[in-house]
Amino acid sequence: MKRQLLLSCILAACATGANAAPSSYMPIGPNITYGDASNSNTIYSPLANPSYNAINKSDTEGYRLGLGVNGQINYESKGLEGYSDYFKDKIQAVIDTNNPALAGTLQTNLNNYFTKYNGGHVAVQGGVTIPLLIKSGKLDGGISLDISKQYATQVNVVRKSNVTVTTSGTNFVVTPGSAGWNLSYRELTEMALGYGKNVFSKNGGTLSVGLTARYLTMLSNTKMLDFSTVVSDNNGSSSKDTGDYLSDLNTGSSSSAITADIGINWIHDNYSLGFVGMNLTSPTFKTHDLSTTATSTSFAGYYSSSDFQLKPQYRITGQLNTESRHWTLAGSYDLAKANDLNNQDTQWWSASASYATNSAWYVPDLRLGLRGNMAGNKNTYTDVGLTFGFLNLDVATTTTDFSGVIDKQKDSGLIASAGIEFDF
Repeated sequence: MKRQLLLSCILAACATGANAAPSSYMPIGPNITYGDASNSNTIYSPLANPSYNAINKSDTEGYRLGLGVNGQINYESKGLEGYSDYFKDKIQAVIDTNNPALAGTLQTNLNNYFTKYNGGHVAVQGGVTIPLLIKSGKLDGGISLDISKQYATQVNVVRKSNVTVTTSGTNFVVTPGSAGWNLSYRELTEMALGYGKNVFSKNGGTLSVGLTARYLTMLSNTKMLDFSTVVSDNNGSSSKDTGDYLSDLNTGSSSSAITADIGINWIHDNYSLGFVGMNLTSPTFKTHDLSTTATSTSFAGYYSSSDFQLKPQYRITGQLNTESRHWTLAGSYDLAKANDLNNQDTQWWSASASYATNSAWYVPDLRLGLRGNMAGNKNTYTDVGLTFGFLNLDVATTTTDFSGVIDKQKDSGLIASAGIEFDF
């Protein structure tokens, strides 16, 4: 075993996609830092709330045309502090010796590993979203069309019972059914069409409503990998990387569903209040279990191969802004738990401050914020973003010690986004 297997699995996961996704899965583009209350300066706002399609005071001369593309990646780990060094020094190094006398040592080290890291996981999401925005008085509002492709991969450490190690010649043999890794992979293609319009105005305020229809196609696969297979595949001079076990997870048939989002927003000269409901039909997709029959039987109840469902998400939003809309304070709060593409629980809050120059491209827009997940990993991110002309750059992180993300931090997360948007 020449490589750190679990680390290789992470790298293989990262390679599957580089997360941009509509806001119902994970915040995207400038909205990472603007927050889910969004900001009318970005064409990505209708993806957070379809009512933002309606014409408002930031739309020049009663019309607006916008086009963009955004790429994003999200990495999170939980309960894996020190796993990489331990695996390399205590497990991989012993297997590489091909010394049967060390069977007892390997057994002890494996049991320590699976006991300590049981339930730990690493999750990666990635993808690309392309939005088109058209607002016009002739449409009595505005429409948005976005096309997105997303990927999500997760690895969970699973311990069922104590690991037993024996030998066969110079090879180590682990008794099946005791411990392993659960691998999952999802690939989602989406087309969404939204429409928003102003329906009521009074005393300088305007009520907007919006609806987005979304067509989703998803490939959802899972595999339970018995660690006895990993050891068997890496005895002697063999070297099978964990990426090899992931290689067949991106194949198979997809299933489709249709869902809808609704949005309401009251916008005034200096503030706005909004509500959005997403994935209202709870779209459900078939999950294919690619585990061997023996492994799925041995680990029944220790991993899930049930159908994947995107739960509805309900969010309230608000913002304060100067009349020029240069300065904005914004916040949002999810009213219930939902889930992301790795089926991790999410319930976000966000708070942000931003300054939009509306000036020359070399004078950047600046945004700072915080966002936290009240469910799942319960991570809190610090967000920073800049816009130079048509270029958006945003990053959200739970740490500033990036050298220690892999082995020194028990729980960590990073979201990075880069994209462009053009307004006409």
